[in-house]
Amino acid sequence: MTRFVRVSPVIAGRDMNIGDTFQAKHFGEEMFGGLIDPVVMLDHFRMTGPTFAPHPHAGISAVTYVFEDATGAHVNYDSLGNHGPIGPGALHWFAAGRGAVHTEQPEGDGHHVHALQIFVNLPARRKFDPPYAVHVEPQDIPEFNAPGVRVRVVAGGSNGVSAAHTAQLPEPFTLLDGFLAASAAFSHDLGPGWNGMIYLVSGALRVEVAGVVRQLTAGAAVGIAVDKDATASGVAVRVVADEVSHFVMLSGPALYEPIAKHGPFVMNTREQLEDRIQAFQKGEFGQLVMPQAAMS
Repeated sequence: MTRFVRVSPVIAGRDMNIGDTFQAKHFGEEMFGGLIDPVVMLDHFRMTGPTFAPHPHAGISAVTYVFEDATGAHVNYDSLGNHGPIGPGALHWFAAGRGAVHTEQPEGDGHHVHALQIFVNLPARRKFDPPYAVHVEPQDIPEFNAPGVRVRVVAGGSNGVSAAHTAQLPEPFTLLDGFLAASAAFSHDLGPGWNGMIYLVSGALRVEVAGVVRQLTAGAAVGIAVDKDATASGVAVRVVADEVSHFVMLSGPALYEPIAKHGPFVMNTREQLEDRIQAFQKGEFGQLVMPQAAMS
């Protein structure tokens, strides 16, 4: 390993279950010792019915990516007036900024949402920006294809393929949803000052970076940090499938800023947290209106 690259141990997700409708593998940034900054949290979840009441966010982007094998839509409601389905293969990026309220839930019989919920930190200069949302339908997500390799470029870019909607996001970020045949390999360059996280949804995968090898099994992840003083090209992260595998790679420029967390609020100081909690309690995050049928 070069002095410009740090790689975490393999981290197993923590099981999280809520009733009969929600099961997840949960990862927090603290598990990786700062190596996945700006990612604050990742939940790989399955949901079959309404689970969470409307709730606030501030200081982050709450990102929902629904896997292609989901059944039915994950319906979004927020206090900005947005309402609609997040279908299989779609991305919904909720940049909460100074604060907004939302909820997402499957509606209807036989729906099985298989998805990621990702909290991406906002830099200090963006934490009090007005909230907004970016919605991307599955047909608008480009792909990189090679023998034995299919990678959906959900956000950002890789191997010459770029997602046009990335320009609408508050900060640069790359989200890749990859599928490998047995023995197939895929490489992605992490630039100087960027951190990454590789999570294995299913299969068995080997991660190779700067002379370090990590072996992933389903439900596990690894974090990678590239120093800002690394060469201009950064470092290549190579993943090799020991069997048919489905993986996700997240990456973004590290913020190197203090984090003060309280549930769905992520700010830089305790005083900012208290300010945003009080703002929510005063109704400054707006109102979320849901049809009565969706609440039952």
